[in-house]
Amino acid sequence: NLKLFGENHPKVAICHSNLGQIYKDQGNLGKAAECSSKVLAIDLKLFGENHPMVAIDYSNLGQIYQAQGNLGKAAENSNKALAIDLEIFGENHPMAARDYNNLGQIYQDQGNLDKAAECNNKALIINLKLFGENHPDVAINYSNLGQIYKDQGNLGKAAECSNKALAINLNLFGENHPGVAIDHSNLGQIYKEQGNLEKAEEYSTKALAINLKLFGENHPKVAICHSNLGQIYKGRGNLDKAAEYSNKALTISVKLFGENHSAVATDYSNLGQIYQDQDNLGEAADYSNKALTISVKLFGENHTQVATNYSNLGAIYQAQSKLGKASEYFSKALAINLKLFGENHSTVAIHYSNLGVIYKEQGNLEKAEEYSTKALA
Repeated sequence: NLKLFGENHPKVAICHSNLGQIYKDQGNLGKAAECSSKVLAIDLKLFGENHPMVAIDYSNLGQIYQAQGNLGKAAENSNKALAIDLEIFGENHPMAARDYNNLGQIYQDQGNLDKAAECNNKALIINLKLFGENHPDVAINYSNLGQIYKDQGNLGKAAECSNKALAINLNLFGENHPGVAIDHSNLGQIYKEQGNLEKAEEYSTKALAINLKLFGENHPKVAICHSNLGQIYKGRGNLDKAAEYSNKALTISVKLFGENHSAVATDYSNLGQIYQDQDNLGEAADYSNKALTISVKLFGENHTQVATNYSNLGAIYQAQSKLGKASEYFSKALAINLKLFGENHSTVAIHYSNLGVIYKEQGNLEKAEEYSTKALA
């Protein structure tokens, strides 16, 4: 196509777009962003700024930057997509709903849960107007709101929205459908947060059964179900079963994606936590370091997953009485989350609290008081 048409042609843009999608699915987000930027540049030359194709390009870039953890750029591109779609189509249009939905997910990742809820509610209102209650997009909006309310700690509302999503999807598609599996999985996570681990196991097992029927063993959704069940069994204190399910998740993810993928990093991280609970601190540190190496490679230093890896390693080094290393890793986690979320965020409070405990253990009571006071504030 480059030989036939040159760089600035719709067919060349489509090729770049397809390559970008492949790189995204492979977890190669740098290359995905590069391809999507090329598509945007071509479409801007062909169509100008206010065109539906350009809005789609901005939207796709927003999704890639979100996956990279570059949430500022993700929000910037998604807002550009929204501005174009509002100008072309007005407020009550599926594209505007899509943009609000995407922005809601980005704000959720930023920890800006009020804005996330606001955007998702706008998407829900538009889709209810356009399609009525029994529509797949409405189910997605309820599902997303359920996850936001879960993050806000409003677990009653989270369960209510997720059950609405489940009811719609069961009505539309019956039991054996990917959307129904997602709803079961989400409810499993909400019940886990509520401490109802029996119900969490029940719903997560349903999600696993549906996904196995639909996709077979070697599929990302099946790996996620194994991973979720691993965490639930960890919560129930059944560490052998927790390790078994988490290892199943890891095996599938490595087979599908190779070593350098976010799902693999998550599986290593989860296993690190399980080995820590088993007092196998050497294995815990090994697996957590593997998770950290992959996450830094994929996302760079300033990403929530990297901060989580540093925090987990801090806790492991603390358990090993390596207080200098523990302090170093908790401080790294704190620095990242301060950059991403600002001072007033629950994760930042946890890091301050952890550092306060370490300084207390080191006998540095002045610093212990300082950090514990910051956590309290």
